[in-house]
Amino acid sequence: MKRSIRIKDIASKAGVSIGTVDRVLHNRGEVSEETRQKIQQIIEELDYRPNLLASSLASKKGIHFATLIPKAQGQDSYWSKPLTGIEKASHQLRTYGVKVSQFFFEMEDSSSFVTESARVLESKPDGVVLAPWVKREALTFTRQLDELQIPYVFIDSTLSEAHPASFVAQSSFDSGYLAAKLLDWGLPEEANVLLVHIARELDNANHLLQREKGFMQYFNGKEQGKRRILKMEVAGNGEGDVEAHLQLLGLSPCGVNGVFVTNSKVHLAAGCFKSLCAEPKIVGYDLIPSNVSMLKEGIIDFLICQKPELQGFKAVLLLFDLLVKKERISESHFTSIDLITAENIAFYSAF
Repeated sequence: MKRSIRIKDIASKAGVSIGTVDRVLHNRGEVSEETRQKIQQIIEELDYRPNLLASSLASKKGIHFATLIPKAQGQDSYWSKPLTGIEKASHQLRTYGVKVSQFFFEMEDSSSFVTESARVLESKPDGVVLAPWVKREALTFTRQLDELQIPYVFIDSTLSEAHPASFVAQSSFDSGYLAAKLLDWGLPEEANVLLVHIARELDNANHLLQREKGFMQYFNGKEQGKRRILKMEVAGNGEGDVEAHLQLLGLSPCGVNGVFVTNSKVHLAAGCFKSLCAEPKIVGYDLIPSNVSMLKEGIIDFLICQKPELQGFKAVLLLFDLLVKKERISESHFTSIDLITAENIAFYSAF
């Protein structure tokens, strides 16, 4: 049986103290570059792997992570899925003395983000997993984290003005571009295409605006013919709200050829057109039950999956790698852009 390598063995081979090896392993304190390189070479030669459990227990100080994401509106809503991933990662890391505290804000109320972010700071976390859903408030919060030197990892989207240790998200711009390409196939020369935002405070929802940019970039690069790209912003959460906005645009439901909804509320638009006996081509996001049902029924043509469970799971593990394993982590982790149809959904595993 191969004997486990100890810090004492590395120190002996390098001709230095155990404390010097510890400073190199944890990247703290003053060590000359020559000594650092010598120790690193010996670590690689001996294939040293730290005993994370022993290290965390010996520190007599648990590791505390905090997560701040939108409150799920129900067990089957979109934000219940990242939470599933967070809880799975939390369960795995308990052995190492990692505690994960969960905080939630209301998506439709940016002031609740301010309140909950203050509670996160009061909990004195070692690291934070954050969904920067409301841009202005998220930037204020991340500046506070930067000042306190608390690392944070974004999920669902990222902000170019912030300085996260990493982020786990789908490329919003590219998924919007792909949605446009999907709608474009098979459209008649004369076509009305709707880009629909169903959200409040749209100017504060960076990822939805990035999806719009990707969508418009595709059509701006093509000869439009007699196609019209129309934008609709719906603040309400009912099918009737979508129908009311159609009337404001002066559009007949049967005159709409394609619809792109920039979030998981695509079922609202799909339900509206179904009730009006219209059948445009519809693309939206996320495998929540109401969307899946309409996908199977043929009302929604494509759903773009963001793997939200994986995002929550991966973000917590990245903080663990950074703070406990003392590893360098990649600054970006893009999830795949998965297209789901009625034909392949039975075979799809999102996590």
